[in-house]
This record gives sequence, C-alpha cells and structure tokens, in this order.
Amino acid sequence: MLRIFLWVDTKRYEVGSPSFFHCFFSTIAYRLENDAWGSVYPRIMLDFYKGRLRYTDAPEALSELDAIQLGFEMMPPEDIIWDYDDLDRQPPWAEGALENTSCAAECFFTPTEEHLFAVLRQAFNRSIEVRHDVRIRRMA
Repeated sequence: MLRIFLWVDTKRYEVGSPSFFHCFFSTIAYRLENDAWGSVYPRIMLDFYKGRLRYTDAPEALSELDAIQLGFEMMPPEDIIWDYDDLDRQPPWAEGALENTSCAAECFFTPTEEHLFAVLRQAFNRSIEVRHDVRIRRMA
C-alpha cells in the first residue's frame, strides 16, 4: 500500500495514505477557500500540494497552517470532503466513528497516531531550521 511521507533533508515524516492526504487538501479547498483551490492558502495549497515547499516559504506556510487548523476546529466533522474531484464520495470511516469527535481537526491523524497538524508543523519548522525544502514522496 502506498503511503505519503514528507522529507526534509534526511528526516522523514509519515502522513498516511494518498487518499487521506488528498482529503485534507480537498476539505481546505472546498470549505475554507470557497471552492477556489489555492486562493487563500497558496503556499500550502499550490506549492506544497504540488510536492515541494521551499524552506524560504515555510514561515508563510506555518501561518497558513495556523489559520487552516482554526478553520478545521470550527468545522463539524461531517463537513470533511473526502475527494474534491468527487464530492459524493464519503470518508471510509465506520458508521458512528465520528460520534465522539467535536470538530474536523480531530479527524486527521497519521498512522503513528500523531495529529497531522503537528506533523506538518514539525516538517515546516525543520525546513526553516536546516534550510532544506519539504518534499512530498509516495512510498510503499
């Protein structure tokens, strides 16, 4: 099964499946950018999503990430968009899986049970620290 990893220099961060990662971006675009991909959060939605965030743009990406997290914290979990290209697709969660979840931000965890926002912050901060770009890689 393919997994998404973020690489900064020699450090890697596991994100999860490609569909899970796409769900994160789909929700941002549809719910927080009013269905206009990259119009509000260009560093994350345009540069980073395409596979590379330059270390010089990481501070701006961190600011965008803070705003995105706040938006997800105000959004009910039912508003998550699984696939921007097919809005009828539903997340593959079991019935009732979101009953104890108060907001969309609580639905994004990596396979190592780390909060996705925390993992992204770690990668972006490391990028600034070591002056290396963040790269997205698909690996088996």
